[in-house]
Amino acid sequence: MAEIDTFFAPSLEKMIRDNLGDTTYHSIQNRLFEKYGASITESIIDFRKLDSVLREFFGAGAEGLEKKFLDKICCIKSKQDKAENRFTISDPEISQSILKAFSDDEMSKILNASIGEPWTISEILEKLNIPTTSGYRKINLLIEQGLLVKSGYDFTTNRRTVDKYKSLFDNVNIDFNNKVTVNVQFTPEVIENSTVLQTVYSN
Repeated sequence: MAEIDTFFAPSLEKMIRDNLGDTTYHSIQNRLFEKYGASITESIIDFRKLDSVLREFFGAGAEGLEKKFLDKICCIKSKQDKAENRFTISDPEISQSILKAFSDDEMSKILNASIGEPWTISEILEKLNIPTTSGYRKINLLIEQGLLVKSGYDFTTNRRTVDKYKSLFDNVNIDFNNKVTVNVQFTPEVIENSTVLQTVYSN
C-alpha cells in the first residue's frame, strides 16, 4: 500500500457513491465487508479487493467504470510521459488542496525542501528557519492533508524514535494556461506500491 492510495481514497469513494447511487454503493460496501472484512475506503487502498467486487456486480463492465472513476481523479499526462511518471490531477478538490498548499509560502518551502529526502519536523523547521509555532501548525496540516508522509525515523539523543517526513510528490507543476492544471510526478517506488496508479497505468 502506498500513501498516495490513502490520499486518493476519499475522492474516489465519493465518486463511486455519486455515480452509482446510494443503493448500489451500500450493496458494494456490504459485499466488501462480507468478502474481505473491509470498507470501501480500505478496499480502495488495496484496489484489487474493490476490483474483485465490482466485477461481481458489473462483469466486464467493471473495467470501464474503474477507468471512468480513476480518470476523474488522475490520468497519465501523455503517453510520452509514462516513463517520467507524470500525472495530471483531474479531481478539483485534490487540485485545490495542492494549490492551497503551494500558494502558502511556508508550506511551499516545506514541501519543496522535503522532496526526495525525508526530514524530522525539527530538522525541517531548522533547515528552513521557520518559526516553531506556525511551522508545527503548517506541517501538521500538510500531514493531515496527506501531502507530507512518513518515511522512516531517526533517533534523538536519548534514543527516542522520531518520525521523518517527505513530500508525497517528487515534482509538482502548476500550469495556468487557459485553466489551472496540476501535474505531478511520482517516484517509480510510489507507482509500484500503488494499486490505484497501477490501475491507471494499465488502462
